Amino acid sequence: MPILRLRHLILILAICALCSAPFLGRASELGVNYNGAARAYSRPDVRLTEAKWVRAFVDVRKLQRSGAGGIASDPDLDAIARMHEDGYKVILSLKYDYANAPFPSDPTDPDFLALRAFTSELLKRVLPSVEVIVVGNEPFIESNPRNREGLVDFYKHMANHVITFDRNSGRHIALYVGAFNNLESQQARTPAVDGLFRYARNTPGIDGIDLHLHVSSIEQMRSAIEYAKGELGAGKQIISTEFSFKNYFKAQLGRPIDGEFALRWHVDPSWQVWQYLNFALRTPRSREEWFDFLHRSDWFGAVQSSLADADQLFDRQGLVVATYALRQTQPGLGPHTDPWILNALYCNQTCIPQGPGRPEPNFWMDSFRARQADKR
Repeated sequence: MPILRLRHLILILAICALCSAPFLGRASELGVNYNGAARAYSRPDVRLTEAKWVRAFVDVRKLQRSGAGGIASDPDLDAIARMHEDGYKVILSLKYDYANAPFPSDPTDPDFLALRAFTSELLKRVLPSVEVIVVGNEPFIESNPRNREGLVDFYKHMANHVITFDRNSGRHIALYVGAFNNLESQQARTPAVDGLFRYARNTPGIDGIDLHLHVSSIEQMRSAIEYAKGELGAGKQIISTEFSFKNYFKAQLGRPIDGEFALRWHVDPSWQVWQYLNFALRTPRSREEWFDFLHRSDWFGAVQSSLADADQLFDRQGLVVATYALRQTQPGLGPHTDPWILNALYCNQTCIPQGPGRPEPNFWMDSFRARQADKR
């Protein structure tokens, strides 16, 4: 075959390969998450991560109980304004906790009208400082299973209220609903989940949905995302304001700690993982000891690339942004407790701090920063 014709054939084959390859689009962005503790915001802490996005949630009903002056004096709202002033893009989730009460069913009920009016006042305060609002934090956890029939109507009312407020504000922000939990499980794909997806899919003022991906494996993350994409259809977007391998770590709590580690650091060699974690919570360790504990734990080494693996999955699946816990705090830990402290970018509870207000970076910090560098 003449060389020229061979070159043409190679070129055609290359073009065909590109055409048949999946289009990856723009890489998702990676941010940090303060959960319900925006008041702990520290510009130096966030700067080290090289993130551009910061996420937090506000407990609206709790704030409402603080009275009319609560919005003006709330330290979490003050911190959200500072995030914006420092140049970060802010995601704010509006948490409506109905775990111990039924959802209001009558839109004309005085309590429901008062909640919507309070939400308007809250939006006046935060809208200049945020790029994204999520209506809801974890609706399917922060509600009573016996009252789920009112969940979809309630969140539709609240999201429509935010849409109307946004249109009249003169500053359009992205609006999402959620967050949806445990969608890797068939049992979590309930009629209420279907109803909220249908609302997000069919409502022009909704940009998409939020997923919380606390899983045991990358395959579970992929399953949850692909289910959500199938339910949303084209033209809508997905963000993930929380993700971790928390469920995987929880399954390791009953394992024995490494014997050589116990000998080196003079801790009880009969301890299980949960007992050492609880010890570190109550008596913070040196960063050297904490890292030695992690590095000598085979179960941890098996998933030490999980943050990077998750972010690469988000890139392939086309998520807009995902935020990872900056700090985690919990009062103690037992054999069946969710071990959130294993996930954060700072070991703010388990490690002795560098100084006042200066927590030590956790294991995940290097991986997180490396992903930021890959995206530049």
